[in-house]
Amino acid sequence: MDDIDATILRELQRDGKMSMAALGSIVGVAPSTVYKRIEKLKKAGIIERFTIVTNPKCFEHTLTAFLNIRVDPDEKPDIEDFIQSHPDILGAYEVLEPGDFFAKIRVQNITELKRSILMPLSDLPGVKEIQTIISVREIKRQG
Repeated sequence: MDDIDATILRELQRDGKMSMAALGSIVGVAPSTVYKRIEKLKKAGIIERFTIVTNPKCFEHTLTAFLNIRVDPDEKPDIEDFIQSHPDILGAYEVLEPGDFFAKIRVQNITELKRSILMPLSDLPGVKEIQTIISVREIKRQG
């Protein structure tokens, strides 16, 4: 991957619908070259997929929360399964402190957060602690 590929990736993260011609003019190559480079990046697994980003204010699910989850190491697989299968969990990471998992949640309200996420998660064997952080506003979102 070179500087041209890096610029193509950065621009596509900013605007996934940008035309090959527009990308070509930014990086200084022909649109056909941009297309070939994107295909190469897809085949290499660098570009996994193209997606859209929705405005959460347009939906009922407007409460964003982050969970820091501390677990028993022997129970991690079951907790990972819960995290991966829950539709309101938008993303999650295994982290090194202060917990074991960090998850981003979007739900309708605090009652829904408790009912659909916190209570079932707390009931799983091996969950030692859940710290909930409620977002008051989003400052930056990228891709």
